[in-house]
Amino acid sequence: MTMGTASPEVLRRSRHLSTFAHQGAVYLYHDLYGYLLQMSPDLLGLLDSFEEPQQAVQVCTRYAGSFEGQPPQQFVDIFYQHACLIEPEDDEVAGIWPMIAFKAKWNVWRRKGDRVILWTAWGERPVKTIELDAAETAMWDAFDGEIRLNELRAKHDAKKLAALVQRLAHSDVQAVKLSAFPASMYAKRPAMAPRYLGSTMPYRSWKPGEPLETPTKDVVTEDYYHNVADADAQFDHRETTLSHLFREPHPALANRTYGAALIDALAAQGRLPTRTVRVLEIGAGLGFVARAACEALIARGLEVTYTIQEIAPALAAAQRKRTAGLPVTVVEGDALTAELTADSFDLIIANEMVGDLPAEQHSRVDVGMEADGSGEVDEAKLATLGRAGELVKDLGIPLFDAPEPFYLLTGALELTIRIARWLAPDGTAVVTEFGDRAAWPKLSSHLDHPELSTHFGHLLTAARAKGLTGSIEFVIDLLDMDRTLQGLATTRSHFRALRALCADAGVELPKLGYTPDLLAARLAGKLELADIGELRWDKIEDRLMGLVPHEFKALIVRKPSGN
Repeated sequence: MTMGTASPEVLRRSRHLSTFAHQGAVYLYHDLYGYLLQMSPDLLGLLDSFEEPQQAVQVCTRYAGSFEGQPPQQFVDIFYQHACLIEPEDDEVAGIWPMIAFKAKWNVWRRKGDRVILWTAWGERPVKTIELDAAETAMWDAFDGEIRLNELRAKHDAKKLAALVQRLAHSDVQAVKLSAFPASMYAKRPAMAPRYLGSTMPYRSWKPGEPLETPTKDVVTEDYYHNVADADAQFDHRETTLSHLFREPHPALANRTYGAALIDALAAQGRLPTRTVRVLEIGAGLGFVARAACEALIARGLEVTYTIQEIAPALAAAQRKRTAGLPVTVVEGDALTAELTADSFDLIIANEMVGDLPAEQHSRVDVGMEADGSGEVDEAKLATLGRAGELVKDLGIPLFDAPEPFYLLTGALELTIRIARWLAPDGTAVVTEFGDRAAWPKLSSHLDHPELSTHFGHLLTAARAKGLTGSIEFVIDLLDMDRTLQGLATTRSHFRALRALCADAGVELPKLGYTPDLLAARLAGKLELADIGELRWDKIEDRLMGLVPHEFKALIVRKPSGN
């Protein structure tokens, strides 16, 4: 198979393809090579037209005009180049021999003598174990990203080798990817490496004719959080937060927890009262930050009243349990509709929750600008956006650099207005989330709900419009995090598989921000780090579990005493 060549006249669909879907997109996974293609459902219809051998020109004629002016032949060529379409008489398995086997990223395995056992746990699919015998283990060891399968079959049983590649490359396992070029070719040019070599498919299986999720436009998550059933699983599996990874004392925080380090940072900036402190935490997760912050404030000799405003009943129950015995009151309800007294809190914490608030997607054309980036806002058109338009106008949110389309963080802006109302004079609020000072929100889709990054520049603009003073800081700087440490890098699926491996050895593995020493201590007496493949470590500021800590920001605002 030569990339970039035109396809033959007669083609048929590969028998080694699986399809998946997420947020309205369809994904095609080649179970023999590990190729991964994203497409719209109509393109899958084009591919399925070749279920039996077909003249490509005839199929393209039928689909002429179906793809917004793009010629069907170009998609046929792409499918052919990725072995999704093949010549009718081709032996598909024979096509693997010129290829090179790579051990795929984000797999977990353990060696026991001359055998290897692999664990996989893609998305919501059950954990699966794959046991290799001694001969298969020798083949697995030879998959080094350099040696072609042609060479390997001279040293190993060819039939068994082909069967192993098919088994491990399949989307059920995703432990092997095949490439026409060796890893050494990409060593000094990592940007040239095909993306599929580092990609995985965690989404749900999908077949043509089954309903597709509607692609996310406006973001509304209120119902989602009302329906959270398992509070612990929500943060230990579905959506990990930075504070959750640091809920236990951590060497990167000088053996403090996230909540304690946050209070120390505010104290160092002179943002805490001297005698009594009235705290409001909005959306408190499992209550770890509330407990640690409350205890740290009490340890400083302050008289504390701590209120949590929580939308999810299951999380509220967890918070009450975790903060029992402390001066903490949990109030259930949406912070965007809550009736809280003005000027009543000395400290407000909104930790890693504004990305879950409602947001609206709009086109530049909706507000009078041009989609190409030119033009100016037309106030009459802005007014047609209703409350969103009011927020932009009243808060002075600039739209000139908005992408096409753009997300407006209506919920986060509304919350900023409320924070300004609820803060007492000389009070401080801290809003943390994944985002940037000037980058427009981008959609990051968890497996079961969407979430947006935060445009902190817009939140600071809104805060200043409401009379607050403030700044934007990196969370890792605010907490004085030691950036030099190495942290465990995972994906959600990878960590599920790692947990299963550890459980097999009798080790319970909670989701924490592991350093090599922390993980070794957790495994002590049961497993050695060297026994586990594949563990990936990165600078703790660049990757920790599935998060990128240096991309988390904090908006820190104060209400002047004259307000």
